[in-house]
Amino acid sequence: MPRTRPDLLFGPGSNSGFTPAGIAAFDDLRPAAVVRELIQNALDATHLANTKPAVVRFRLSTVKRGSIPGMRSYENAIGRAVQSQREMMGGKLAPQAELVWDRISSVLARDRVDVLSILDNGIGLNERRMNALLSDGLSVKGSGATGTYGNGHSTAIPASDLRYVLYGGLTSDGNRIASGHAVLASHYVEGDEHLRGGDGFFILDFQPGRGTLYKYASGNRIPRLIASDLNRIRHGNMNGTAVIIPAFNHFIEKSILWDMVAHAASANFFVAIDEGELEVQVEDARTKGAPKRWSLDRSSLSAVLEAHREKKRSSSFLSGLKAFEAHRTFRNGNRHQLPTSKGVIEIRFAENPSGAIRFDLCRNGMWITDRLPGFYGKFVDRVPFHAVLSLKAEHGGRLHDFVKTAEGPLHDRLVTKRLPITDRKPFRQAMGEIVDWVREHTPAIRSEAYTSDDFLTLDFGADTSGSNGRNAKTFWGAPVVIGRRPAQQMRAFQDEFQFSGGKEGSGTKKKKPSSPTGKSRRRPALPSLFQAASCPIGDTRRRIQIEFPKGCQDAQMRLLVDEGLDATCDRHGQDKYTPVLLSNVVLDDSPATSSDLERWNEQVIGVKFGDVAAGSTITVEADFSVVGDFEDLPNPSLRIEVFRTLKDVPEKSNSDAKNQVGEK
Repeated sequence: MPRTRPDLLFGPGSNSGFTPAGIAAFDDLRPAAVVRELIQNALDATHLANTKPAVVRFRLSTVKRGSIPGMRSYENAIGRAVQSQREMMGGKLAPQAELVWDRISSVLARDRVDVLSILDNGIGLNERRMNALLSDGLSVKGSGATGTYGNGHSTAIPASDLRYVLYGGLTSDGNRIASGHAVLASHYVEGDEHLRGGDGFFILDFQPGRGTLYKYASGNRIPRLIASDLNRIRHGNMNGTAVIIPAFNHFIEKSILWDMVAHAASANFFVAIDEGELEVQVEDARTKGAPKRWSLDRSSLSAVLEAHREKKRSSSFLSGLKAFEAHRTFRNGNRHQLPTSKGVIEIRFAENPSGAIRFDLCRNGMWITDRLPGFYGKFVDRVPFHAVLSLKAEHGGRLHDFVKTAEGPLHDRLVTKRLPITDRKPFRQAMGEIVDWVREHTPAIRSEAYTSDDFLTLDFGADTSGSNGRNAKTFWGAPVVIGRRPAQQMRAFQDEFQFSGGKEGSGTKKKKPSSPTGKSRRRPALPSLFQAASCPIGDTRRRIQIEFPKGCQDAQMRLLVDEGLDATCDRHGQDKYTPVLLSNVVLDDSPATSSDLERWNEQVIGVKFGDVAAGSTITVEADFSVVGDFEDLPNPSLRIEVFRTLKDVPEKSNSDAKNQVGEK
């Protein structure tokens, strides 16, 4: 007998646990990942509907737990899933599964739960688009869409402590459709021959057949919770989509919803908002009386970015400070249209007062990345600038499509290997044309305006190509005038330093950690010349690029406090070997692995390069912190040191060590 009311149904499936791979990529619950994906989907939907601006509404409410559609079937399924998984695991859930179950059981013990609804004014959902929404890796978006991977709906699932999300769609012809998706774990049902899968769907029934997956609820069969949000869409725009997250966990953050949404939306969509293509609204209707409302649009964008400007660590793909600077360049910079051989890209320029060269790439109004492979090393002889590159589907041509594919499912970095082999060469060609054009339109550094007395020179090791035996000193990038010269830096230090976080006068005696080998060692710099450029990309983050004209073995890099100097050179004279602590290390555009890092007392102090071929260039990005006797320096002077990693061998004389380092 056919069902007359929709319910949460689990069909036959393979064995799966509480942490399936389909949502693992989005399980870190960063607010920005969820907000970013939901807004991106809304932008795509309004593009299909030819509607401007896209209005995305985040509405927070509270409902009785029993009013969540399919809740009785959900409770039966989760009980069976926990029992089945325990039996499969020998009586105990895995630690990650136990965490999921703890959150679910806490919801089942409550009478009321928070619900977050995300409403847009896009094209809405029909059966075809709903099928794609509930599928993994299937996208029906056009070439002009911001997203392309077809699994963006998975981002919202971890934001529900029930792992359950509901969907509703209203099209321009007035048709309504509803569904839902719960991600639990496979389980047995008494009397069934086959195992039930972990994915449950809020539907009328399964509908086997070519191109048809489920029978969806429509019209008056749609439950009240979903129908109410569709009514809100109808009253405002006549068509659109509702994504409803019951048991919303606030991303396990203490911030209010407006702060999280405003920060993520302004940082990632400042182009779309500034151009009037996007408005974001937040509404808290959990209390009696008039709901609290906030709005983010072109008129309020600058104020919102300013409010989050002090957030210098990236919690939303782009930090508050970087987003503020990128929007300032986008709004006030000089505008240029560059027609490459593969499509048109817009470039906006401004001088960068931070002294660093920076690029930001946006596509269809959404910020993508500031890491453009092969770009930064081409501008070390240019006056520091900030460039915002903006690609649009309507005139970006193949270059737009190349970038979209290279972004990956999170749309946060470019990886050329994601492109088909036949597209890689034309993609690199178009990106090379951008590099050449930017070089032609940015001024070169006039190094003759400075002398060696005007700026801080860096010690790059002994120049073995000459006979005078002096240390080679050079600079690369824009020199920064400091007015006076620092004291001369010693070239070799014993491997002994302090990481004590306490300050003088605390009454505690600092103990110097012993060397890992129990021996004192000297570490000479590499005898072959190398060149390094270091530029700030935040108050406590540096991008360092090192060129090796000659090859070397077992190379390692560290940042050091330069004799206790700060940038004013007002404090100096402490001859202590003090590496700087590093974190969030990125090595050549990829996060550094544990084997790439040198540790002392479980803290990262260096980056290992291994054997480096002649002519190689290595780029390192890292957050840094100064500790011990130097932690009170507000703006420390840092020195780059590259040396050959010494093995745990008996101590040698300084000349012996030099010979060892010089081996090829």
